[in-house]
Amino acid sequence: MPLHSIIMPVYNGATYLADAIDSILAQTCTDLELIVVNDSSRDASLAIAESYAARDARLRVVSTAINSGGPALPKNVGLALAQGEFISFCDQDDILQPDKLALATDVLRRHPELDILFADFQPFGTALSQQSGYLAQKGFADKARDYLVPLEEKLYACRNFWGCMAGVHTGMSTQTIVCRRAVFADKRFDIRYRIVDDISLWYRFAETARIGYLDRTVALYRHHDDALTTDSELLTRETLAFHKENYFRQCHLFDKAENRRYRSMLARFFVRMASRPRITALEQRANLAEALTFDFRLQTLRWLLRTFA
Repeated sequence: MPLHSIIMPVYNGATYLADAIDSILAQTCTDLELIVVNDSSRDASLAIAESYAARDARLRVVSTAINSGGPALPKNVGLALAQGEFISFCDQDDILQPDKLALATDVLRRHPELDILFADFQPFGTALSQQSGYLAQKGFADKARDYLVPLEEKLYACRNFWGCMAGVHTGMSTQTIVCRRAVFADKRFDIRYRIVDDISLWYRFAETARIGYLDRTVALYRHHDDALTTDSELLTRETLAFHKENYFRQCHLFDKAENRRYRSMLARFFVRMASRPRITALEQRANLAEALTFDFRLQTLRWLLRTFA
């Protein structure tokens, strides 16, 4: 049984796939398996992955019979095959720092009370690129200080993390996360979503799992024009649908400030949806009305009334 299982969903990822695979096979912690789940790619992705598998027995490739339309199902396929003590993920266009798995192994071995560890990442590839970690630049540790309990230098235990997720920038980014295998016993990625399937899972984990945050940059997140997240229409719709559902699932856990913060965030998502360029007048009106039910603002009310003019 390998120490680490890394799952990589792939669909038409030939442009950057070799870089992603190289970053995993070059980890300083070599006790790993890489499971590439090819979601019926139409480009050279399968051939690239199979060429690596022919040279390195730690990599295995499986393919879906038909394209699933998103990364959730391929990741669930990978989870069913994973044999490692620790589970993590890497998208086909991202890059892991060489010591990511070694750092996670060290932390999770010394802190058996932690189920999940997440860390910082660095965006690159476009004008959004930056030289420092994304969470460091956003001031995550300061914003989330009420939910972070220092364990040692740059390492924190996350307390009541559902509250932190209620409107605070949480930053649990998939390419940085390492989980104990046991946390997936009864949970999988939500195949209803094409973009926020991972966020949906992390929010559910926050209810029960013991989460740790390592203030280190362990991965590079590539921005490019072909990324699924560039579909702003889909991203807006999925984000709104997920957070509305999640609010009603978790609101009993929130204190008054957290509840207020989450409702305000939801109202902003409804207003953002109402601002979409191709939205119908009826849908715009419905979104503005829902925004008011979560956070009553005169500006939103005036906009809603104008839709009846």
